Amino acid sequence: MRKVFISTIKMKKEEQAPVFQSRDFDLGDKKFFAPISYLMDANLEEGDDVLVLTGITDTDVPRENYEQHLKPELQRILEAHKVTYQIQEVKEPDVKTEREIQDSLTFSEFFRAIADCLQDGDRIYADMTYGMKCYTLGMFIAMAYAAKAGVDVDVERMIYAQFYKGEKETPATSDIIDITSLFYINTMVSNAASGQKKSMDNFLKLMIG
Repeated sequence: MRKVFISTIKMKKEEQAPVFQSRDFDLGDKKFFAPISYLMDANLEEGDDVLVLTGITDTDVPRENYEQHLKPELQRILEAHKVTYQIQEVKEPDVKTEREIQDSLTFSEFFRAIADCLQDGDRIYADMTYGMKCYTLGMFIAMAYAAKAGVDVDVERMIYAQFYKGEKETPATSDIIDITSLFYINTMVSNAASGQKKSMDNFLKLMIG
């Protein structure tokens, strides 16, 4: 069994990092650069086999956020937990230099790159917070594909950090929300057959409330 941590990199440079908080998770007194770091720190055990996948647009600010902040932070967490790990970048095409326009193939290639990295037996932890939403959607579809077509592949946790700038005297905050249920709702509705909407509606109302 391998643990896979997937995220995309923050696109903007911020003078002051937001204060992370959560009603779904106990963050303790730790202060990390990115939500994926909290997810990783809480779900590693000594001896784990770990793959870290980061979607990154290779331009100045994302590259700086990755090289100077995220990657060193993740390495510290991985080494503190004494795991075997591999860190891998998944490139998001820079459309200014590689394509004149963004088209469906741009995002489909990103989906394929993520899907190619996932294998049977993986336990997946994903942070859906940052990056262009088409890439986040591609990441979601890659996980859904691996979970359905692979053998013993599970999405253990999926999070999203909702950003709030705050007032003049209040530091920016970001609420880390557990959205794993959305992944499994998607799995259920994907298996629905024609004519089942009424019964599925009733089931979803019972399940969700």
